Amino acid sequence: MTNEARRRGVEKTRREPVLLDFSTPASGNGLSDSEARTVRLRRALGDLRGAGEEGRQAREQGQAEPVDLTPKSAHEAITRQMVTDLAADVAEVKTRVNAVLGLLAGAVAVDVVMRLAGVG
Repeated sequence: MTNEARRRGVEKTRREPVLLDFSTPASGNGLSDSEARTVRLRRALGDLRGAGEEGRQAREQGQAEPVDLTPKSAHEAITRQMVTDLAADVAEVKTRVNAVLGLLAGAVAVDVVMRLAGVG
């Protein structure tokens, strides 16, 4: 890094300059860095809202592009299969827990009925 770059607060990286001193305005339009970030953020949110509105209108008209859910790599396919298997295992455990709880409720009900009948 040269002395001039260090004095300006900018460090050269491989791709683009990085601002190190945030007290000076990032641009020459008179806005502070915070105000410039606020403007950029509002512009980005407006663009996202506009894109969402366009997508909603396309869906209503039946022109929405389909989402491609095919795995892009072997790792993604394996991970997706593992998640599917895990979901099946969790569903099986849930079924077994529900069966045990039903058995327990039945045993308690039988015990209550037998005590009320005076048997046992």
